[in-house]
Amino acid sequence: MNNTPKKSKFWHLFGPFLLYWGIEWIAAMVAALVVVLFSVPEMIQSVAWKDSMTNEEITTAAMQMQSAMLETAAHYQVQMLAAAALCTIPVMAVLFHRDRKMEELLKLPVNKKAPLQKYIWTVILGIAACIGGNVLIVMSNLAFASKGYQNMSAVFYEPSFPVQVICLGVIIPISEELIFRGLLFKRCRELMGFLPAAAGISILFGFTHGNLVQLLYAMGLGMLLAYVYEKYGSLRAAVLLHITANMTSLILTETGGLVFICSAFLRLVATVAACAFLGAVAFVMVQRIDEKPEGAGNLKDFGDS
Repeated sequence: MNNTPKKSKFWHLFGPFLLYWGIEWIAAMVAALVVVLFSVPEMIQSVAWKDSMTNEEITTAAMQMQSAMLETAAHYQVQMLAAAALCTIPVMAVLFHRDRKMEELLKLPVNKKAPLQKYIWTVILGIAACIGGNVLIVMSNLAFASKGYQNMSAVFYEPSFPVQVICLGVIIPISEELIFRGLLFKRCRELMGFLPAAAGISILFGFTHGNLVQLLYAMGLGMLLAYVYEKYGSLRAAVLLHITANMTSLILTETGGLVFICSAFLRLVATVAACAFLGAVAFVMVQRIDEKPEGAGNLKDFGDS
């Protein structure tokens, strides 16, 4: 199915990720520089400067300035991550639409798009996966054992709730879906079956999250995101599920819902059972969607043909 020369297959598959990572890194550095520069006057005032200072006092003042810069950067880390993600979206969107145009040009078989009313199942699946996944993390004590996860949570939930919604709930999910499902998974899918393509990109997606707890959660979520993209024939399904999962997590944290659920054993068990039931129902309804291309007949996996 893929007419890309073998010598360029690696760049065809992973070139977008390297480009994405490069743009994100440069944009994050620029955002951090802007934040620090705007905070310099306030940081200077926070240091006890004197007309005449010894070398030791100058060193101490410099260390205080450095500490203040790091604290400022950490304080705005969510906004900087969102700014970096925002910079990647136009570039990844161009590559995504170019791939779809190439599919049309080569007349490759593409999955049928699911009816709009079927998208309710992605919302239910996202809610069930988020709540169930977070409860299982608490039950396994992984959240308390991972300092990396605790540090990440402290940073991510520091900004105001509206900032969290815009940055973590909308911008970052769109950016991640364009690169991980829209480009990487889709390109891998041209060369192999669903499971190896979805698993490989989900593992990569998990490792970009930086700690064990999020790695495991992101890997599981990544498999669901790839599955709904496959069944719905549209990246919108994966974006909607990802936004739903992130927004559910933000709301649970903001309202104290997760603490309420986990503070009583019966509530915890009931929540896990409810999420398992709703998730299973939604998954079955998604599974019933006929995504096979027109004229595909009884092929089980047109990507393997």
